[in-house]
This record gives sequence, structure tokens and C-alpha cells, in this order.
Amino acid sequence: STSQTTRKASDASSSNSTSSAASKRPIEVVDLVSSDEESEDDVPVTPKRLRIIAFEPKLEPAPKPTPGPAPEAVLPRRQLTAPLESPYPSSPLSERFRAVEVPIKRPFAVIPKTAAAIAQRQLFEKNLRELKGPKITVVNEIDESSPSTDFRFVQESILQAGVEHVTEDFMVGCSCYKDNGRQMGCEYLYCDCLDDSQVNDDGKRVFPYGAGKKDFRCLRNFYLESRNHIYECNKKCNCEANCKNRNVQHGRKVELEIFKTKNRGWGLRCPVALRKGDFIDTYRGEIITVAESDRRGAKRSPDEANYFFNFDKFCEPEMIPKSEFYEKFPQDIQDYYWKIESGDTDTDIKDGEEFWENPDYVPYEYVCDGMYVGSPTRFMNHSCDPNCRLFTVSYNHADTNLYDLAFFTLEEIPAGTELTFDYKDEDDRTVITDEQARQVQKNKGYMPQKCLCGTADCRRYFFN
Repeated sequence: STSQTTRKASDASSSNSTSSAASKRPIEVVDLVSSDEESEDDVPVTPKRLRIIAFEPKLEPAPKPTPGPAPEAVLPRRQLTAPLESPYPSSPLSERFRAVEVPIKRPFAVIPKTAAAIAQRQLFEKNLRELKGPKITVVNEIDESSPSTDFRFVQESILQAGVEHVTEDFMVGCSCYKDNGRQMGCEYLYCDCLDDSQVNDDGKRVFPYGAGKKDFRCLRNFYLESRNHIYECNKKCNCEANCKNRNVQHGRKVELEIFKTKNRGWGLRCPVALRKGDFIDTYRGEIITVAESDRRGAKRSPDEANYFFNFDKFCEPEMIPKSEFYEKFPQDIQDYYWKIESGDTDTDIKDGEEFWENPDYVPYEYVCDGMYVGSPTRFMNHSCDPNCRLFTVSYNHADTNLYDLAFFTLEEIPAGTELTFDYKDEDDRTVITDEQARQVQKNKGYMPQKCLCGTADCRRYFFN
């Protein structure tokens, strides 16, 4: 127990107090575990798991005691980046102990024993080391399995046949001064890179990221709550790399853990606490044409996990409400009725409202397939009440078919909490009943996937 651990350290210190030692070397190393209880000495317990080193009281010179072998520290998911002080500076605990920084080790909790399991782990970890940036680890506290070695990590998405970026000849940069404000480039109220961004309630265009000490490079609420597209500065801008409007392009800045969940396969979490609006990483994969995605989708089972993301951010919806059609295309109303009567087009009913085909609809061209190639975010699970969201980020305003897919936190997330996002990315919280799911299976030939998020807002099913 915690009180026993504390008492052990206390006894170790007091037992040597008669030796009149002035040594600075530790005589005991123990782990103080987080607990709501207090020790028998009524000393509050530090609410963290820390490596605690007991020191002899400073009395008079004496031979230095030989320290015993220090046991390996097992810390919680948040790494100590600086020595911590006791929250109770006047207590006997703070007089006898101090917390020190110890490296966190994240091995597999269950050690593979078979040759096949060992080889799979080693191959996956070798693949993982190809990624640049802060450390990414794999944790399995369930069994000896490892993630599939069919998956390959890449630093950048791979453009396949038929996919290409708009040439950078059409890229336009801002003319902000490099030494604006706090030497952060685009510091003032206006920047050319915001020209295509959405306006807030005050009719102003705002930078996507905060610039204060507490929210530096955190995505602002205006974006978090609206799903607005993000425009960052680019290589043709006059500002420099430390500009506050450059974030996703610099890559991942947080450590991540791929871990085995109890009932949802592999998941993703962060070993340190995250702020609201923190950038996690991008979703990467093979960028393919819609025709290729249709071909691949036809070969995969409906029960398989779907790792397709459509680049349709700038596409008009395929179907719009009938009332909106009347407002935007009054000249086409009669023609549409003729198409309906002749069977050349269909209507749709959603939430009791009739929807017609949108004349302005242009199909998207590209799809990101993260099934076999991608980033650690490929392991993020679905939740109907997520703590993260996927946002689109552009550098070239002229390229509306390709952009980055970036995950940001929607709230403050404690260390070790699973990172999740809503696969549907909708505000609709309609629950899908078992009867409705069976009807989908009857009509489309496959059963909607059962949701296992376990949240109060769970929809029970979601569609691949």
C-alpha cells in the first residue's frame, strides 16, 4: 500500500539518523504510488507515482553508506520533465524526500514467447523507427500479439497513378514582415493567407492558432467548433518558419503509444497530457483516384475496417433540400419535375424533408487509403463522443483536391487517455436500433458495424 511504502522510506531515513552522516547519496529508492489515503503519520501522499529517494539527515561528517541496488522505476504515462517539489513543503515528507526525473520505459507488458510472435514484434518496431519526430512506442497489456506487419509507416502520403498536386506556380504567399510583433511573422490582424478562410461572428478572419504562452499553436475554438478549413502559410510566404501560422507543416510534436485495447483491437494514446486544440498528427496513406478506390473497395469484405478518406472538403453536396433547390435554381424546377416523371433522376427523403440532386455537384477526385500504408493515427478508434477531430489543412489555395488531414484535440486530455474521433464526423446523434440495422442488412447485403465506444451518446451502430 502507499502508506506502507512511505513508512518504509521513513524508517530507512530514521534508522540512519544516529550515524551522524552528511552524505548526499541516497540510501533507499522506492516508488510512491498515487492514493487517496494518508500515511499513518498523517502525511498527505503526493498524487503521482514518483521515484522517491530517501536522504540521510545532515548532521556531522560520517562514512558514506553504501547504497543498495536501486529498483527499476515504473512511472505513470506522463514523463517528468523536471524535478517535482512536494505540494506540502512544510511536511516531514518534503524534508526527507525529493522527486527526480527518471526515464519512462514502455515495454510490452506481455512478453512474446514463440518465435513467430517475437519476429512480428521486432519487425513492427523496426518499421515504427522509420518515423521521425518524438518517440512512438507499442504497449500490449492484454496478450503477446503485435500489430500487423502488413502495415508500413510513412512520413508523407504516397501519390499513386493518376494523382498529382496543382503546380506550385499557382501558389501565392503572404507579404507579412518577418519581424512583426514578437518576431513571429504573421502577427497582426491581417494576412494574405487568410483571404479564403471563414469569417467569425464579428465579420473578421482570424488566425487558426493561438500565440499566447498557454495556447501557443493550439487550434482556436472558432475552428474547433466549426470544422472550418485551415490555411497555413507556405514556402512562398515572406514570413519565416517560426510564424505562428505554421503548425501542421512542421509535423508531429507529441509522443504517442499504440496500445492493445480490451475489445477494440489496437488504439492510440499519448503518454503526456494534451491541451485543448493540440495538434496530434496527420492521417496519411496512399492517395488514389476514385476509380481505384471503387476497385479496392469491391475486393474488400463489407465486414473489414474501412480506412478510406475522401478529399471532398470543397465539393458541393450531391443532394440538397428541395427548398434550397427552389431558392438557388428556380429556372430548373420544371425540368427537374420532368426528370422525376421520366425516371431520369431520383429524390431522397431525409428527416422528413425531400432532397433533390444538386446541379452544382462535382464529384471529388481523390481518396486517401490508409489500410496498408500510413501514420500512427491509423490506429485511432471511433467514438460517438470523441476527444479529437479531423481537420483539413491547405498550403496552396489553388489546390482544392489535395490537402493535409490533421487531428486536433477537442478538449484537455489526461495522459494515457485513448485518442478517438467520430468516423461519421456529424452532429447527428440519432441512435440506430437493432431493427434498423437488420433492415440495412436486408437492403444492402451487409450489417452495419456495432459501435463499442461505450459512451452515453453511443449511436449503437455506424456504417462502413
